[in-house]
Amino acid sequence: MKPKYLQLVDILETMIQQLGQNEMIPSERTLSERYNMSRMTVRKAINHLVQQNKLYRVRNVGTFTTDEKLYKKMDVFKGFTKEVRTAGGIPSSALIEYGLLPADEKVAANLNIKEGDSVYKVIRLRKKNGKPIMVDESYFPKAIIPLSEDIVSGSIYEYIHETLGLQIVTANQRFRATFAKPLYQKYLEIDPNTPVMHVEITALLKDGRVFEYTNSYINTRRYELISKSYQ
Repeated sequence: MKPKYLQLVDILETMIQQLGQNEMIPSERTLSERYNMSRMTVRKAINHLVQQNKLYRVRNVGTFTTDEKLYKKMDVFKGFTKEVRTAGGIPSSALIEYGLLPADEKVAANLNIKEGDSVYKVIRLRKKNGKPIMVDESYFPKAIIPLSEDIVSGSIYEYIHETLGLQIVTANQRFRATFAKPLYQKYLEIDPNTPVMHVEITALLKDGRVFEYTNSYINTRRYELISKSYQ
């Protein structure tokens, strides 16, 4: 006989097919009472399906059936790699451009540095489970975040935390709808008439220094924002 958690996995897989995409499943407590199983067993079954990318969790909201989209809570800021892993997916990046150059007026103003100071420009295609989600145009001040091509091919935020020992605390994010330039349309696998979400990000370290200025161009068919209001 199958272990109890695998029996529940079978039940939940049928439920997922019936519910469709992006639908909330019953809570752990409800499932525990409905199928006379411990909360630990229910959690183990859900974890199994999250690892298989059939379910994803949104903290303080619930557990949902998946599709190709990446879901981001607007009141939480974390790097792309962590966002995808939290959703039970596999993150990857393709490096489009990397180089060191003097900051122009706009980049310098957003990074709170002098015009002409050295910055790394990094353009990457970000993917979840091999599907293109967004193109990031990022700038990092050389004096704060020394980079290399090997580093930018992986998770820059993990490098900042684990290697540089710096703590990322907050970010200012501005959202607007726009259209991507033709090169980015190709990378995002969209046509010229498909709008994208443009997110302008200025991120800060715990000591108040600005370490990143990024413009992200997001395929809205594969990315969705979630906002939860509190009273």
